[in-house]
Amino acid sequence: MQIRIFDDGDADRDCLFVLGWGNRCRHENVQWFVDRLATRFRVHVAELPTHISDVRTEWVDPLVDYATDLESVALLSHSAGGLTAAHMDLDSIEQRVYLSPWWGSDFGPLFGLVRALPISRPFLPVGNLEGAALGELATEAQLADGPDSSSPAFLRAVDRAQQRLPPARDDAVAFCTLTDAIVDPRAVGHRLPADRIRLYDGGHELFSSTARDDLTETVLDALERGPTAL
Repeated sequence: MQIRIFDDGDADRDCLFVLGWGNRCRHENVQWFVDRLATRFRVHVAELPTHISDVRTEWVDPLVDYATDLESVALLSHSAGGLTAAHMDLDSIEQRVYLSPWWGSDFGPLFGLVRALPISRPFLPVGNLEGAALGELATEAQLADGPDSSSPAFLRAVDRAQQRLPPARDDAVAFCTLTDAIVDPRAVGHRLPADRIRLYDGGHELFSSTARDDLTETVLDALERGPTAL
């Protein structure tokens, strides 16, 4: 796992931003969003390893170990990062903001058969990771960098982590679109009350959607104040 720090020297509070599956700091839209986060926070951006077989040991535990050294943390996460962040239990986390969290999936009718295969090599084609699904502003470089396959071991790990999600914290808020073609937005509604969900029109990635111009300040406010910002 790689974590990069963006600090202009003026911020006195930390934000840990856990990116989604395949997101990288070098992506133009991610950097656009991080630049705005850095106007208020010292931003620690975590890039998740792409092909794993255990969410707890390969995603959650390394981030918990890292965040333990931070005194007060605003936790921001996107997609697979949202699945990871939901499993992080630290007293230093004061606000939790989720962007299109991967709390539910529809892996299709063959998932029951595929998940049983003892294979960790990625060979299963990944569908829906296209520009229109990610957001209107998704770039060619961003799409080229994205994962194009997954493994049965990875799908098992994600499914297991979703089934074992702890109850949502009272400080948690989420931003999502009901037309998300990559994760199941119904899972957000099952975990959070309506007054802690902000809907937008666009793709799976808020930072790659035109809605970002209207909602980024609200995301920043939620990181500072929690649900009252909505």
